[in-house]
Amino acid sequence: MSDVLQLPTLDDERHPLHALRKELNEQRQQREKIERLLQEFTTKLYAGFEYAVETALAAGVKGLHKPRRIPHPAGGWRQALQLPIEDWFVIIVPLVGAARPNVRDEARLPNARFKELSGRIALFIGDDPTGEAFYDILIFSDASWFAWGYGWPRMADAIATTDFNYLAFELLASFVKDIYTKWRVRRTKGAIEGTTQLQLALDAKKRVYTFGLPGDE
Repeated sequence: MSDVLQLPTLDDERHPLHALRKELNEQRQQREKIERLLQEFTTKLYAGFEYAVETALAAGVKGLHKPRRIPHPAGGWRQALQLPIEDWFVIIVPLVGAARPNVRDEARLPNARFKELSGRIALFIGDDPTGEAFYDILIFSDASWFAWGYGWPRMADAIATTDFNYLAFELLASFVKDIYTKWRVRRTKGAIEGTTQLQLALDAKKRVYTFGLPGDE
């Protein structure tokens, strides 16, 4: 009769408990590092936008308005930033947590990057709660960042060597050039959303148009 298989005990380094502890500790440390880098990037990006708008206004540029910081429900250092441009605006939001980039997003990342945890900053047009992000910035634990959306990708940049004032000017110019408005349709069969309604037409706070980006149908 063969001997009964002896499994490693809890104090044995071969026990899966130790692999579990090691993996969880490493992931926690990586998430904490990403959170610090995300805070650093967000702080510098917001300061860059505030500088860019102030400088543009001082130079006589019309159509921009002072950015507004909005408290994030998560609290702590997190804030959203609203960038008013003419009669519409962009909202920038640092998302909570860390996760792997989604392959289905088709970001032009090296394949290995899709296996790494990253922080994310999402950009939206307007304040529609159901609106989808049109631009994203990913922050990796090695202090590099990657941004893409509507044909304006930035690859393999490092936080330490980024000129955030210049980056803010680039983004603002891109927003103004590439984001367009079009009238809502008069009528869509079987649907109300997206149509021109009397209640919208008579609401001074509403704009009866929708937003689009290059390549949108």
